[in-house]
Amino acid sequence: MRRLIPLLALLLAACPSAADDDDTSPAPDDDDSAADDDDDSADDDDSADDDDSAWVPELSTEAQLRGEELYATYCTKCHGTNLHGYAADDSPSLRSPTFLATATDAFLASAITHGRPGTVMSAWGADYAGPITPAEVDDLVAFLRAWQTTETQDVHGELVQGDAAAAEALFAGNCANCHGPDGEGETGPSLNNPWFLETASDGYIRYALSQGRPWTPMDGWGELYPDFLLDHLTALIRSWATPVQDTKVPPFEPDLSQPVLHEGNPAADFSELLREDLYLPVADLIAAYSAGQALVLLDARPGSDYLAGHITGAVSVPFYRVEDAVPFLPQDDLWLVAYCGCPHALSGDLVEQLSALGFPRVAVLDEGWFGWLGEGQPTTAGPEQY
Repeated sequence: MRRLIPLLALLLAACPSAADDDDTSPAPDDDDSAADDDDDSADDDDSADDDDSAWVPELSTEAQLRGEELYATYCTKCHGTNLHGYAADDSPSLRSPTFLATATDAFLASAITHGRPGTVMSAWGADYAGPITPAEVDDLVAFLRAWQTTETQDVHGELVQGDAAAAEALFAGNCANCHGPDGEGETGPSLNNPWFLETASDGYIRYALSQGRPWTPMDGWGELYPDFLLDHLTALIRSWATPVQDTKVPPFEPDLSQPVLHEGNPAADFSELLREDLYLPVADLIAAYSAGQALVLLDARPGSDYLAGHITGAVSVPFYRVEDAVPFLPQDDLWLVAYCGCPHALSGDLVEQLSALGFPRVAVLDEGWFGWLGEGQPTTAGPEQY
C-alpha cells in the first residue's frame, strides 16, 4: 500500500478535465476536421472518436416508431429531444456511443421499468405505478437501440478483480465531485443505486471507466490510468451494491376529490415571491405551509414517485395526465404549486399546461421535491394524501 500512495498522488494531479456541458459538444478527440463524420451521419469507422452528436437515425420498424412517440411523451423533458441529456439537471445522455455499445436491452428495460429509486429517475413501469406497459418498454428499448452507431462490445462476462479500499483516495479526488462522496450521484449519475448495480456488469462499469462517455463531461481514463487502478475503481463501485426492493404495486388512481390544502383558511399569496414570475423558493412554501394557508400542491412526477414519498397534503397530478385533473382543481384565488425531482422539468411542463388552460395562479417549487426533503418538511408515503 505504501508504494501505491505516491502513484495515486501523481495520478490525482493528472485528473482529466471535464468536457463542456453543452449537449452538442464534440467528443474529446474530435479535431473538427473534414475527415470527421461531423453532424450528419453515423461513424464510418465504428469509433467513438468521430463527432456524430447531431446525427438522427431513420426509424424503420413499427416498434421504433411507437418508441419514438413514447419517448416524446415521457422522456424528452429530462433527456432531450435527441437523447443528449441534461435537458433537466443532471439527466445523462442516452446516445453516447460507449453507453449504447455496452448497455444491453435488459439493462435498458430495467432502467426504464424500475428507475433509479432515490434519484430523479422515476420507475416508469406499469407494475410500479408508472404509465408504461412491458410491451411499451420493449418499444422504447427498440427506439433507443436505433441510436447506436458503434459496434456492440461484449464485456459482460468479465469479472473484475480489484481492491476497493485501494481506490478510495482516487475516487475521492477524481470522481466524488460529480458522482458524490459515496457514489450517490450529484451532477453525474448515481453509482451506488441498487438497481444500477443489480443490472450493470463488472465489464460494463470497467468499460465506462476506461472509455468514458463521449459528448458528456465523463472522459475516458483508459489512456491515463493503469489497468489495475481501473480494476480497483470497479471493485469500489461494486462494493456499494445492496439488495434491490422489487415490490410491485396495484394500479394507482390518484384521489383528486379534495385537492386544497388547509381548505377554508386564508389563502397563500405568492405574487411577490416568485423568481422569474414562476419559481417559488422552498422557504416561502414552507412559511405558507407552516402557517396553515390554503393552497394546492401538485406532484407532477409519475405515480411511482408519489407512492414512494410526497409532500404531505399534495395530490398526484402527473404531467402527462393534466386533463384528468382539471375538473377537480380550483380556478379561483388559490395558488397551484407544482413540484418534481428534476427540479423543474416535469413540474414546469405541468404548470405550462395549466396556465394554457386558464389557471391564473400557478408556480413551480424552485428546489423541487429534494429541496423540500432536505429541509426535513412533512412527507407521506403511499397512496394517501396525508
